[in-house]
Amino acid sequence: MSLITRLPWIRRFAAENDRLRRKLTESRQQVRELLESQERMAKDAEFLRQAREYEYYWGNASKKIDIRQLMPFGEVAARVIRDDRTYLDVDRLYTLWQAVASLPDSAHAIAEVGVYRGGSAWFVAEALRLQGRELPFYVCDTFMGHTEVDEAIDGLHRPGAQFTKVKVEKVAKYLRGFPFVRVLAGDIRQTALTFAAEDAFGLVHLDVDVYPVTKFGLDFFAPRMVAGGVIVADDYGTTTCEGVKKAVDEFTASHPGFRSFHLLTGQAIVTKLH
Repeated sequence: MSLITRLPWIRRFAAENDRLRRKLTESRQQVRELLESQERMAKDAEFLRQAREYEYYWGNASKKIDIRQLMPFGEVAARVIRDDRTYLDVDRLYTLWQAVASLPDSAHAIAEVGVYRGGSAWFVAEALRLQGRELPFYVCDTFMGHTEVDEAIDGLHRPGAQFTKVKVEKVAKYLRGFPFVRVLAGDIRQTALTFAAEDAFGLVHLDVDVYPVTKFGLDFFAPRMVAGGVIVADDYGTTTCEGVKKAVDEFTASHPGFRSFHLLTGQAIVTKLH
């Protein structure tokens, strides 16, 4: 049989082959879409599970004040979040805002230990300026990550492994609009000596994640706090920073002149009573 005679069969074979290829491609696409759909459904199911497990965090949310609409707090918080220089969201920022607003008249200084990219320090400094309380503000960080951790309690935190890519010069530049802010680079256990003579702190923000430095911060600042002054310990209620909770609990158990409150933001407020 000549090639001419067989050509129609070849054409039909080629056409059928193309059809089967298209069908296979369509089937593969359908399988991919099905797998993606199942993955989305699994994620949604996990989200709903967590929502039910932690629903007390946002119970009756529609009845609560939208703190983002409280001015000037809302504008200042939106600005610092937009700058992408802090891990704190509006809830934790609002704690700091209230702490600044309620600074005792006897307070003559404040401090932050654990600065990261300077967002919370900028926020606190702006809150101070709006309150007309431009107190000396000591902003302290190693800018090289943790210098020491307690491996038995501090989880995945390791010296020099986290928060190591932030340059002190960039943070200082970000905060240059506040002449009352002093940026100190280095281990707080050494740099604290530069302001050890201060004895009237009204607010200290400890955001250091780990046990040794949280313990030092509490022990160092406690005798230098004024009555009614507060230490805000970030991450007290988070499972990744159990060392913070241990340090705060040990401190308040051994210092009857202080009381601590665990907020649903994950922060703890440690207040000097007298």
